[in-house]
Amino acid sequence: SSGINAEYGESTATLTYPSFDVFREEKCQGLIDSLDNIREIASLLLQLANPTPRDIEMFIKLSLWGNKTDLSLLKHFKLDLSDVQSASVDKDNDRILSNDLDKVIKHLTSLDGGKVDIVLDNSGYELFGDLCLAEVLLRSPHVSHVSLHMKSLPWFVSDVTEGDLQFMLDTLTGSSDECLSKLGCRWKERFSEGTLTATHHHFWTTHAGFSQMEKLCPDLHNSLKSSHLILCKGDLNYRKLVNDRVWPHDTSFSGALEGFKPAPLCALRTIKSDSIVGCGTGVVEGLIKGDREQMFCGTYALISSNL
Repeated sequence: SSGINAEYGESTATLTYPSFDVFREEKCQGLIDSLDNIREIASLLLQLANPTPRDIEMFIKLSLWGNKTDLSLLKHFKLDLSDVQSASVDKDNDRILSNDLDKVIKHLTSLDGGKVDIVLDNSGYELFGDLCLAEVLLRSPHVSHVSLHMKSLPWFVSDVTEGDLQFMLDTLTGSSDECLSKLGCRWKERFSEGTLTATHHHFWTTHAGFSQMEKLCPDLHNSLKSSHLILCKGDLNYRKLVNDRVWPHDTSFSGALEGFKPAPLCALRTIKSDSIVGCGTGVVEGLIKGDREQMFCGTYALISSNL
């Protein structure tokens, strides 16, 4: 047992098979297929006893580009992570069309034992990157608690559920690789001691935009008020943040949130749909004109904040 403290919200979906995950086999295989890449990251992470701001930046980018590994966009569920990992360590990545990373690092490094919430997206490699980011933050003096927010039931193809998190931890701790096993055991310890927690709520699997959260789910909204930074992962969470509207691309991210601000917030998203804000005039239009398919397959990204 990992000691995961999961809080169940009331489900709005079917009550017949609420825990059945039709994509579980593919999700598990996706993690197994990425183990070679994961070993490299685990080895690097375990060497970071006192992470620097540059280290935090690198693992934020790892978390960001991990969002490209969405099973719904991957043919035959085969992963090629070489470009994902190279992008994550490339300091000046011109594929990040709106980049508030400097603001996010400045905010994080101003904290003293703060709390960070991560609203998760995909399982497998991306979840591993999110856990690595949580670990780097917890190893710094700036953060003392990271809360992960999962889906309460299987929804889209590779969304993280409690079963996916458990499979991740069990796979790592059961590995013959010393780095993977050590990291898996460390994360289970963090769940047991409470510095790392995982919860789920039915709001994450509703149609509602985030601006409706306070009205529809005041309990969740109130819990997020205690956060010093909310990191929202992925394309769908981004779309719900901006209420799934096709805004003019130069609309400010804060304006598109339409009042949603329980705490400081940052979206880490690779672009897979056409709800895009916070970009310079003509930038997105030019890229779409050049290669529309490339524009919406995770090649480009956004790091958008209300800081």
